[in-house]
Amino acid sequence: MVSAKFYFLVVIEALLFICVRSEELFAKQQIQSYVSCRNDADCKNNSFCYGNDDNTYGKCKCTEGFELNRINATDYECLPRVYLGDACEEDFQCQLVATPLAVCNDKKICECSPGSHSVQRKCFADVRLGEVCMVHDNCLLSDGTYAFCVAGVCTCRKNEAPSPDKTLCLGSRNLGQPCKSDKECISVPNARCLEKCVCQTAYTLSRNETECVKAATEFGEPCDFDGQCSKFLSESVCNKGVCGCLPGSHKYGSRCVRTKQIGQSCEKNEECIYKKEMNGNVRCENKKCMCLFGTNKSGDCNIEKILDGEGKNAASDVISTKSLLFSVINILFVIYFT
Repeated sequence: MVSAKFYFLVVIEALLFICVRSEELFAKQQIQSYVSCRNDADCKNNSFCYGNDDNTYGKCKCTEGFELNRINATDYECLPRVYLGDACEEDFQCQLVATPLAVCNDKKICECSPGSHSVQRKCFADVRLGEVCMVHDNCLLSDGTYAFCVAGVCTCRKNEAPSPDKTLCLGSRNLGQPCKSDKECISVPNARCLEKCVCQTAYTLSRNETECVKAATEFGEPCDFDGQCSKFLSESVCNKGVCGCLPGSHKYGSRCVRTKQIGQSCEKNEECIYKKEMNGNVRCENKKCMCLFGTNKSGDCNIEKILDGEGKNAASDVISTKSLLFSVINILFVIYFT
């Protein structure tokens, strides 16, 4: 009984014969023309009469180092085999050595076609990370290094991650891990490198400390947890999905301060200013919140000053502006009637 091993060897030998025979036929087609000849003089430059004898016509065949270019059924030329960077006449001269991705450019020089690159005198298709590849040489990165063709896909090393444009392999560092450049932190959106991967200025650590989330810069902005509020709004908390202050405190500028009513003990003026209109009309004096211009019938402080966001007297500014306008009008009036 014939063993399975015997059949396996027969199949292998048959495949090898087919491959070798195919290569021979290909070589014959490449170097042998259809032009009949009696002797070498019947053939063109860089070719000779092959397979002829006294009674038989041969065929013109290119000499070694030259390749056949069939112009038509009765005409041909033998052109030298060339490499990338060499002078050429036709694309096929370049492609014999540098793969079918090579071309003879407008300057008659062999080069790789657009969308491909050269490696050791051969052209390979450009393949981005995550795309289908044939060999490692397809996976050229924008920094001149190579990724790996794994299971037919260009892939970074285990500890690296693709850049957003899929042209670089970057260090896959997590928040808090040491780094040397921002590129190493790119696997975490909105992160940067400051000796270790941290969130960018406008962002803060997420609740589970694995992401960077937008930090609030004004009271009333949406939030998911207190850390989003307190980075820029001191002492603020996330209450019902928006940034605000705890009960017993109020917002003052970009921070939360304790709320002190008129007559209560205090440390700073802003503790007494729990309403916008109280700014400039109430202050902490002798460790107690006091009205500067007395109180009205309802017991509230009299409002004599109206301050803008910078603490300036807005009313005074209006009066000054009006006075300036009247002065200009008077000057123009005098000039016109004199």
